[in-house]
Amino acid sequence: MALFLLVALSLLRQAVPCSIIAVGKDASATGYPIVTHTDDGGAANDVRLVRVPRKQWPPGSVRNIYHWQDRFPRVVSSSFETPDYAPQPGQTEDTPIGSIPQVEQTWAYWDVDYGMQNEWGLSIGESTGNAKTAGWPKLPGMPYGKNIMGIEDLSKIALERCKTARCAVETMGALAVEHGFYSADSGDPSKPDLGDSAEILVLADTEDVWIWIVMTGKHNSSAIW
Repeated sequence: MALFLLVALSLLRQAVPCSIIAVGKDASATGYPIVTHTDDGGAANDVRLVRVPRKQWPPGSVRNIYHWQDRFPRVVSSSFETPDYAPQPGQTEDTPIGSIPQVEQTWAYWDVDYGMQNEWGLSIGESTGNAKTAGWPKLPGMPYGKNIMGIEDLSKIALERCKTARCAVETMGALAVEHGFYSADSGDPSKPDLGDSAEILVLADTEDVWIWIVMTGKHNSSAIW
């Protein structure tokens, strides 16, 4: 037993994956679901906790989609209506990799690398997962990149548009299928990193807990969830 514990602890020291735990309301002392997330990406990660405010959008508005960075600043954009992401002196706005039609109203939420919780209590935790497919983002200089939906924007859009975990799952799934999902950790196409090419989210509202898994579809396009 002692040897087993030593080996397990050694492996834990070498690993830097995100970890998620979800507790259903029937197992919670408060009677409400609980979601946790550890963002174990690295010392250089942008770990700011940012609040994006509620917003009314005029007809014809679009929601820009970005290729989010781990390092600081994770995005530079005035479109989120928060000074934390707005361009600072010496910074230029990031170029979106795509866009989707905007809804009439978006909810206020908190985010880190990923969407975390919105004003209705809808909460999300994230962990990278493995898959048998891989996908890459549609970026300049990346001719094999076909997809625009990473887990960063998917989770944030879910918090912008939904009050329930079920709505979030259905919203993210539809967007990933239509616009293509990619993992930021898929590696090089000549040798895909299938151990990190999927994403797993735990989502909770005031009643329910959902587990959502997404990966790229066949031929580096669409999504399976």
